[in-house]
Amino acid sequence: MAVFDTTSKDAQAMPIVPMAPAQFDFAAYESFAQAAEARYAAFAARPEGIAVWQRVRVADVFRDGCRDMEQSLHWQLGGLHKSLDYMTDAPTYLEPWYGIGVTASAFGGDYEWPEGQAPVMRPLWHDVADIPDPLPRRSSSESVGATLAVAPVMRHVLAMIEYFLEETRGLLPMSWSDLQNPLNVATELVDTAAFFSGILDAPEKVRGFLDALTDEVIRFTQQQSQLIGNCLVQPGHGFASTRCGTGLGLSSDNLVMISPRAYRQFCNANDARIGEAFGGVAIHSCGDWARWLDAVKANPQLVMVDAAFTPQTDPDPNDCAVFRQAFAGSGVIVHARMVGEPSEVLERARQLWAPGMRLIIATYEQDPAAQHRLYHDIHGLCE
Repeated sequence: MAVFDTTSKDAQAMPIVPMAPAQFDFAAYESFAQAAEARYAAFAARPEGIAVWQRVRVADVFRDGCRDMEQSLHWQLGGLHKSLDYMTDAPTYLEPWYGIGVTASAFGGDYEWPEGQAPVMRPLWHDVADIPDPLPRRSSSESVGATLAVAPVMRHVLAMIEYFLEETRGLLPMSWSDLQNPLNVATELVDTAAFFSGILDAPEKVRGFLDALTDEVIRFTQQQSQLIGNCLVQPGHGFASTRCGTGLGLSSDNLVMISPRAYRQFCNANDARIGEAFGGVAIHSCGDWARWLDAVKANPQLVMVDAAFTPQTDPDPNDCAVFRQAFAGSGVIVHARMVGEPSEVLERARQLWAPGMRLIIATYEQDPAAQHRLYHDIHGLCE
């Protein structure tokens, strides 16, 4: 039986050769992306169906390789070039990825850089009671509210976007940075155990804190949208995304640390507020988060959920039947990440599929011929 490879630094990544913009075939990629986006648009217009996203994930982009924007761009262009070998219903896109502490940086958080790893952020406050009121904000613009200083992390993200656009002449699809769900951001600023205790001991303080984090997610995403312009793909990081896509993708891994009832009480309203600003919200969590599905589904702005369904993707994968029963006929897209042998991926996709499902299978097969067969086999499930 296949198991999660604990020796792998990134189970979803594949080897990539970096490429400079002068080497990149923009015309070939534009044609490839347009065809994929047309297939995605046809999928999105139907009440049920299956799409396949062959993800070409470049490991160095999501580690300390993000620190150098030129290096990050070259890695990502290598990934886009590699993706031309595969069949897909959504293109690989550029990301101004600069760690997961972007939103937290607006409130004073800053990065440490362990060698060979993604940047990390140590909490500023040991307890919920230590959170200042009003909450000081270091944003990406001097003109925003109670700004104390310009947040270097946010300024770097904006500089990455500008650099990527300039070097690629605005010809390639691009997503926002990885802003994270406010629930995730909270534990980058407050000690994790203390924050979760605060949900019980100081609920109103926690609500006000999450409200402020939500405001900043919306504000900075809007600022990025203005800069990215027509290149913008949605819902963004970790999701199959296109220029005809909708919603904002949020990594919400901390949801498994609180009860479903607490998630409804403390998170759903803010998730919905983010969704209202961006045409919906897409929720991701690592691990088995089936117990939280009803709570997440209560969000009226929910358009997509993301989860892992093979043990090679996540050591605690989700049950296909549970997600199928929860989302068949709902209109919500299930975005299913599946690392593994083609036979196993196809079997898990078969277990997920049912009439009324809107299903995106994210595949990671590295052999082009095998990936082409898998692409057609997955589509054959609903024919």
